[in-house]
Amino acid sequence: MPVSSGPKITPLRAVVYTAASIGLGVGLVFAVVSLAGSEQIEVKLGDDDFNAGNAEELAAEIDDRGPVPWAPLSRGRSIWINHVGANPETGWFAFDVQSPGAGGDCVVDWDADRRLFTDTCDPTLVYSATGEGLTQFTVWVDDGDLIVDVNANDGP
Repeated sequence: MPVSSGPKITPLRAVVYTAASIGLGVGLVFAVVSLAGSEQIEVKLGDDDFNAGNAEELAAEIDDRGPVPWAPLSRGRSIWINHVGANPETGWFAFDVQSPGAGGDCVVDWDADRRLFTDTCDPTLVYSATGEGLTQFTVWVDDGDLIVDVNANDGP
């Protein structure tokens, strides 16, 4: 019994298939870019909330070693987490590691002797242990875990 071969690919068919494939690919890329730039679709990468772990253990670690830096989180963002007071359920602060308007290499570091944060590029810029003056993030304790809303300040 003879076996037939599949359809013959002629040069004209090859050109038509190639042009159609390229056109479809360009159309899909254009549609995705157009929708991503519109108000119709919200592009979000990563979680809204960051679980920093057990609040009681973290408060004890901060009491022993000082504030804890976390990097990188949502959108490459790095933050400091600090605890002030004796109650691990309250007194939490989370804030950006950079001074407002600072360049990429300029961050704030914890100065344990002075119990302040100082800007690495401008040591005259100092911030309290609560990070007042730095971009703040909402922090709360949920079922014993410390949760930080890392996307709260993203804006439109």
